[in-house]
Amino acid sequence: MTYLPILRREHKGALVLDGSDAASEHIRALADLYREDPEGVGDMFIRVAELRDQAERERDLDGLGHAEHMRDEIVDELLDEIGGAKVHLDPRDNHHALMQARRLAHQAQQIAGAAQQRADELAALTAVARGVREERRRPPVC
Repeated sequence: MTYLPILRREHKGALVLDGSDAASEHIRALADLYREDPEGVGDMFIRVAELRDQAERERDLDGLGHAEHMRDEIVDELLDEIGGAKVHLDPRDNHHALMQARRLAHQAQQIAGAAQQRADELAALTAVARGVREERRRPPVC
């Protein structure tokens, strides 16, 4: 599965990260899995729901218990059976992005160096001009 979330703009400029494509693929895969083993998958769903209820009761008792961890393990197992929910990024793309970032950083350093050199030149010219103005303001020495 290669469905990445899509950044969408909704009404009044609100941004939404839309993972509907990936969720739809998961639901289709779960339906296929259910068709193959309706009793096993149904039992897993029932167990997840029961563990959710148990986890809520445990939270009321200051979080004591293991229901939430057991529920997460079952959900992870289901996700693994339908192909997982992790999107592995192509390392070549990562490397390309890294090289671009390094080139940009190098160019930024060169621009900063040139800007600093120009600022130093302007500071020197300003100091010279200030000295000339002050010389002109001084009364002549006789």
